[in-house]
Amino acid sequence: MALRLTFVNVLNPSEGPSSETKSLAYSHAFRQAHAQRRRQRTEKYRKTIERTSPQPTWVPPAEVIPSPLGQALSSNRDPFSSLPRPLSSVEYFLLHHYVRIIVPVTLSHCRLFDRPGDHEAQLLREWLGLAVTDDILMAAAVLLSTCRFILRFQPGNSVFVQLALQYKHVSLQTLRRDMLVSGTSGAPVGVMTVARALALALDERLVQVAIREHTVAQKHVQGVMAIVESSGGAAELGLTGLLERMYRKFISVFELEGVGMDGE
Repeated sequence: MALRLTFVNVLNPSEGPSSETKSLAYSHAFRQAHAQRRRQRTEKYRKTIERTSPQPTWVPPAEVIPSPLGQALSSNRDPFSSLPRPLSSVEYFLLHHYVRIIVPVTLSHCRLFDRPGDHEAQLLREWLGLAVTDDILMAAAVLLSTCRFILRFQPGNSVFVQLALQYKHVSLQTLRRDMLVSGTSGAPVGVMTVARALALALDERLVQVAIREHTVAQKHVQGVMAIVESSGGAAELGLTGLLERMYRKFISVFELEGVGMDGE
């Protein structure tokens, strides 16, 4: 940065500086010091962003799921250009609303994030980042969730009512198909199927908590447990990080509320 000098005119240099001259000098010194601190904070923030942004070549620890979203962000390209299908303008609105509104609300109120850590980065990387790669998870975890949130404040909005029904239907249909294929072929299901089931369980939990009816959410959690156990457990399936915590939190919540996990 080029050095800038500010000159203060003095009418009679042989005499001491006047109060006005001192005021000008002090004001200039204060502005320079404030500007320097602001530049330092900006530079520190920039370095923090660079340090915490996931890099494509970084090998994550076992508790972190690699995310195409993080790789897209670190390469300065559109993070949603790799979506399985293009989003409509309404869906882009829902996605934007999810990132700007629902993510902060979730971090503030969800018991899943009651321990120290950079939960915003983890939620964006491991949950939204996973949804970016799968159209069904995007529908269940992001678009459906945003519709529910908006309908809490606009219960009569027919557009979001219809979209919520549509996203719920296609998500349930896909989950049933995945379970059927796994049951008939004997092939283990993948992490994505578990994530879809967790998203649907979360949706049912949010919808039914007001009337204290957990039957449907319970069935989804039972399904997730069956998936995980049939695949040899969470570690064998590759269920780590945020997904594993969601899975275990759901189980503990139902147990604390006295809801049997055996269907009885």
